[in-house]
Amino acid sequence: MDIPATLEGRSGHGVERCRGRSLFGTCDDPLVAAQARLLELGDVAAQRHLTDIGSGCIHHLELGGGRPLVLLHGAGGGGANWYRLMGPLSSDRRVLAPDLPGFAFSDPMPLRVPLGRAVADAIGRWLRAVVPDGCDIAATSFGGLVALRLAQGRPVPIGRIALIDTVGLGPDLPWTVRLAATRSGGALLLRRSTRAGIRAQLRLLMTSDRLRREHEDALVDYLHASSNASGPREFARALNLFCGLRGQVEVLGDAELRGMDLPVLIAWGERDRFLPVAHARRAVRLLPDARLVLIRGAGHSPNWERPDRLLDELRPFFDSDAAVSA
Repeated sequence: MDIPATLEGRSGHGVERCRGRSLFGTCDDPLVAAQARLLELGDVAAQRHLTDIGSGCIHHLELGGGRPLVLLHGAGGGGANWYRLMGPLSSDRRVLAPDLPGFAFSDPMPLRVPLGRAVADAIGRWLRAVVPDGCDIAATSFGGLVALRLAQGRPVPIGRIALIDTVGLGPDLPWTVRLAATRSGGALLLRRSTRAGIRAQLRLLMTSDRLRREHEDALVDYLHASSNASGPREFARALNLFCGLRGQVEVLGDAELRGMDLPVLIAWGERDRFLPVAHARRAVRLLPDARLVLIRGAGHSPNWERPDRLLDELRPFFDSDAAVSA
């Protein structure tokens, strides 16, 4: 299969291959095809890059120009999860959407606790390589925890962060997720890593009917191909580090949130059945400069369900005069 022009490869630091996949020439790979289909649905003309961070390679999609805006996805899929927002956001921004370590085309990393901080260490090395002068960040779900850890560590200057239905702000999780982190639950999780299982999980997370069938099918294919690339067993081990029967293991304390000295936008699907909005309200009370926006009609993934409504909030937030200029 020819790699579409919208996925033209570019290497960083001389890297041309990751996980045995080439960014150049032809590649008969279901993950390449699934990623290309998503980006085509979003009318996204992105270039693909690989960057060696020492412990492996990080793959990212990039388009546009201006002050860098980094998009961090959640615990599934990869950078192409942002296919409905990347194009519009790139009208005046250099948009970079990495695959987190172990997802899609990025190399895995040794798993350790606290997991969010470990992933942030790896993404921090990537940020120093690709946006050394700084960036803004938008992140969803597990990516939001990574963004919060990056805001603490500041591997590069970070101007603003937008958090979308983010983990790490409270311990509560559905019992189905807590049980999946157990040994017996992990076995069930492996059985649900089929396309049918992924489709069922999507419909649980997304409570609106705004996602057309062609988009749902493309997302299922992409999430399934990314899961196969990393290995469902690897995801099960990561889930075990992320949570237990008591809920999320890694939750930012009150003092940590009070110490965040940068503007934060928190956007939350009002019908999120995965994370309660009480987590967002707690964060807004503690963060020195934060605002909460509820996205009506959306569940856990407003970036898929209500992208236009989310864009209405993200654009003015990142275009504010208070944002660090390029």
